[in-house]
Amino acid sequence: MTLLPFKLKKVADGLNVRVSNHFHYTDFGVTDSREQNHYGRRYVCTGTPGTGFIERESESHSYREFVRGHFRNQRPKYWNLFFNREPDFDREITRARAALDQTTDPMKRNILDAYVNALSVAAVEEEIERIQRGIKDRIGHHDHKKYYVSVLSHYKHKVSQLRDDMESVEFNIRNTCTDEQYQAYLRLVDMFIKVASCRRIWNQNEASRLKYDQVFFDLGTFDFIRSECYLPILRSSKGVDYYLLPTVILVVRSSVDFDVVPLADVTLVCQEMAIQETIEVLSSRLGDAASMLRIPTFDQTWYFNHVRPIMHFAGAYDELRALSTK
Repeated sequence: MTLLPFKLKKVADGLNVRVSNHFHYTDFGVTDSREQNHYGRRYVCTGTPGTGFIERESESHSYREFVRGHFRNQRPKYWNLFFNREPDFDREITRARAALDQTTDPMKRNILDAYVNALSVAAVEEEIERIQRGIKDRIGHHDHKKYYVSVLSHYKHKVSQLRDDMESVEFNIRNTCTDEQYQAYLRLVDMFIKVASCRRIWNQNEASRLKYDQVFFDLGTFDFIRSECYLPILRSSKGVDYYLLPTVILVVRSSVDFDVVPLADVTLVCQEMAIQETIEVLSSRLGDAASMLRIPTFDQTWYFNHVRPIMHFAGAYDELRALSTK
């Protein structure tokens, strides 16, 4: 429980600034705008540090509202701070360490171990971000601007050093597969981008009143996992997300509650919907559904208003999966 929205902190000799106690959302450890900005625009954190997605260009009003909803949740609110509803590094490290102690799966242990280390580095950077904001606020209200700028440069240099530290502790998917698998994975990601761009995607949900809920596919990251390309995210309407990696699929319920399922154990079924099938569901939300994607292992079915991108994606998935079953 935090009572005040800020604290006074000494950041250099003779310099005390007001530092916000609100969590500062940052893409540190997640994005490299120089190499990956063609995948989207902004990094959207989805509740815990190091997990989120990259906003993509879309004309869909519902997708833009989906993104805006996440950003609205990030606005500083005193009651969220007071009741500990904002992201918290100490709390997340404790949860990750507890999950690490309870798992025996080798890859899950590697992911969680790297996550704990990455959180420790990111926590330092996040505080520096808040310190820098406090210094910038003081620059406009004081005569000693040159000194303030030099202090600010000092903290910027610290962030640069932390970027190298973060890269060394993150879980890198490049080390989990062969060169052949990695190249097949990159082709899969390219095909997935076209699938994610489909105008509408529905997920079957027997518990829903409408039975078919609109969901969105994106590229993103999970628990600071490092990759030259972002990870494909297949969302379900029940709050479970599926992250595709070169050799496994992560079935994610939260940042510390997830399963690691070998790609070789997961088949993907894709088919074009017949005309009569489409007519049968006209009374629901699937009036223009053209194809279906099903993962029997997870009992998940998605419907799309396009056919060709889904077929190409399924073909790329089968190609990657075949390399895992050799």
